[in-house]
Amino acid sequence: MNKIKSFFIGLILLITTFIVVLLAALVYRANERTSVKSYIFQMGNFANQRVGTLQDINEISTNDLRNKLIKKYVSEYFKVIPGEADVTKRPVLYSLGENTFEQWKKTEAKTIADMSAKKMFRMVRVSDDGIMLLNKQDIKYSTKDEAESVYYEVRYRMATWMESNRMETEPIYDQGTIYLEARFKPGIKPGISVRKYLEEGEDPVGLFMFEVTNIGNKER
Repeated sequence: MNKIKSFFIGLILLITTFIVVLLAALVYRANERTSVKSYIFQMGNFANQRVGTLQDINEISTNDLRNKLIKKYVSEYFKVIPGEADVTKRPVLYSLGENTFEQWKKTEAKTIADMSAKKMFRMVRVSDDGIMLLNKQDIKYSTKDEAESVYYEVRYRMATWMESNRMETEPIYDQGTIYLEARFKPGIKPGISVRKYLEEGEDPVGLFMFEVTNIGNKER
């Protein structure tokens, strides 16, 4: 009787061992087939602002390039990052408007510093139809050795999260208008090495002949 019990116990142990080895092999093979896929998650707000494919600079129209630079300037001008140590460290804003950077630090930067200290988060978007020329309707860039000053009315939409670390917090939407005097000429700044500039980690917007020379606000 004891021999029969021992036989069945041994058989059960053998079957259990076989199942364990089989499961271990399946897990190992499944791990070999595991792949990691990268995704870019974006917020529901402004979901149409997606990352696009790389573009050849020669295929970007003059107006499109100008609008991209204006949008970047306005975004840097108003954005708020929660808990930012020094809001005035914005090399992009400086490179796009050295003459207006000090003015920004004395005005909007103070508001941004206060909001950042309160852990608030703010994003700004500008659409192409929100950029309008005020004093020039037909600019002939190719005939100018130097970029001329042009005035723009730029309408923007703003979204502000009063608490940045709470998922259920809904943004507060607002809109306004900023007036820019800017000098723009399509192309890369002369005498600059594009490869070296980018290898040093500089923002690509600083490569272009674009400069904001005066700013003004008119809230709506």
